[in-house]
Amino acid sequence: MKKNFITILCVGICLLSSVTSKAQKYNIDVNLIGCADSTAYLAHYFDGRIFADDTTQLINGKGLFSKAKQLDEGIYVIYLPSQKYFDLLIGKDQEFAISADPVSFIETIKITGAKESEAFHSFQKFMKAQNENSKKIQEAYKANKDNEKEKEKYQEAYKQADEDVRAYIQKLNQDYPNGSFVSKFAQLTLSPKVPDFSKEIPESTPDRDQEIKKKSYLYNKDHYFDYVDFTDNRFLRTPILKNKLEFFYEKILVQSPDTIVKEATTIIEKSRSDQEFFQYLVQYSLNYAVKSKIMGMDAAFVSLAKKYYLSGEANWADSTLLANIRERVIKLQYNLIGMKAPDLKMETPEGEFVRLHEVEAPFTILYFWEPECGHCKTSTPKLKTDILDKYKQMGVKVFAVCTQNEKEEWENFIADKNLFDFINCYDPHYQTNFRIYYDVFSTPTIYLLDKDKKIIAKRLDIDTLKTFLDHELENKTN
Repeated sequence: MKKNFITILCVGICLLSSVTSKAQKYNIDVNLIGCADSTAYLAHYFDGRIFADDTTQLINGKGLFSKAKQLDEGIYVIYLPSQKYFDLLIGKDQEFAISADPVSFIETIKITGAKESEAFHSFQKFMKAQNENSKKIQEAYKANKDNEKEKEKYQEAYKQADEDVRAYIQKLNQDYPNGSFVSKFAQLTLSPKVPDFSKEIPESTPDRDQEIKKKSYLYNKDHYFDYVDFTDNRFLRTPILKNKLEFFYEKILVQSPDTIVKEATTIIEKSRSDQEFFQYLVQYSLNYAVKSKIMGMDAAFVSLAKKYYLSGEANWADSTLLANIRERVIKLQYNLIGMKAPDLKMETPEGEFVRLHEVEAPFTILYFWEPECGHCKTSTPKLKTDILDKYKQMGVKVFAVCTQNEKEEWENFIADKNLFDFINCYDPHYQTNFRIYYDVFSTPTIYLLDKDKKIIAKRLDIDTLKTFLDHELENKTN
């Protein structure tokens, strides 16, 4: 179910990439010197991929991309069946000519008739040279790692290289102000310039090194997207934006649901005036929460889904997608990490009743299983021998819920595997709605609860359960 759900969301992002019709035309003459390919393609970047916009047949390397509507501005790519390609900025001027040698595109490209496109190509050449220079500096730094004086020299050289890039981009801003995209794109390649907080924080400050790291981290996080205008959807059609989003979400942000929701909402809200950008960021954030392997990230999914989809703000979502999201929210919203587990009143094999909330234990393992489940036949005995037998002297208990109503098979399994130390129970008439409250769509399903029946962990296997118990019990004794 989860796999299909992810697919539906990702398809939504792909559909967003359609090109908006405009009244004007574009004509791009291409001359690929000595090109052996017979076809060339024009495509735009979107969400880390490229989407074809046009094709042309090459005759002696010459062809024409042309249609009676302008292209949306952004970074495009001209590519050949031989896997050779080069990037191209499409700005306001969309009637121009390009010549290049496929053997070495960046060094040989010549553009006439589109100044922004020319400036972008010059920026590419500059950055290629800078990257090669930076690589040499890094190699020299590593080779002299034991020589402090040489290390300082190369550190200064690296700083100077960064200043040169920033100066080049500043000049672009002056030459191409206002609505030009070339300078905006060039800025997108920059990382925040974090101040040297060691100069601001007194030596007497307690935990000074940690305080410096904290301030540096917060500055980098808060300024990471300084060069992205979330109301300008041209940024969507670049090869860089998705990489920046991925790095921000995965490497910079603390992987907790509250942090992801807070920072995602901050970014999304900046894009409200541009529907295309708003849609992309909402979909990206929800997909991130769905696909995350971090336990508890489903809380971020529930929060974002309620805020943007189930509230009616996602006007691009069709009824099928909304139904999928609503179903997942219903099944997840009652069993999020940190919540108090919903109470269950269940019947025992003897016909008595037990309640989950009445179980007195420092930790309760809530275990959903069925006798005929292949995985359960392996994990249920292991739960007894590897977990309960080892931890019961510490007060740990197992509240084992049989998800089926075949009582005889259930009782026989209990007897065969000597599971009498479990709190064995079931709901023969399905009155507790345990499948909804605990999202039991497969078995076995394992939750770990604390003494107050708050959910500590969920959807564990036996080995991971053991790790969690060891960690929690160690914290409890310290």
